[in-house]
Amino acid sequence: MPPAERLSQIPAAFQGLWMAQLWQCQAGPTDESWLQIEAGRLSFYESSGPVLAVVAGGPAEIAVITELSGEGSTWLHPLSLRLDATGERLTLETVGVEGAMDRVRCPRR
Repeated sequence: MPPAERLSQIPAAFQGLWMAQLWQCQAGPTDESWLQIEAGRLSFYESSGPVLAVVAGGPAEIAVITELSGEGSTWLHPLSLRLDATGERLTLETVGVEGAMDRVRCPRR
């Protein structure tokens, strides 16, 4: 396994719009599974914020620390992101929280 590498931004392979199910992609940011990943920002259904740090554990796995704001609060949010072999399914795990959430990549509009 290669050593972890600190990156300046989230790699392009992870960027895009992600939802729990493909059919939800039409709903836009009104669905709770909505996740927009940009090079330097994560946006969830009710919170968003800048990426503070990115570390790659390989081409399909990164750890991210972001500073999210939403509903009048701001907090640090550490998480790990893993792509499947196709790059079309994303597994997201929040550090310190049991369980993972899978999302699918929405088609580009």
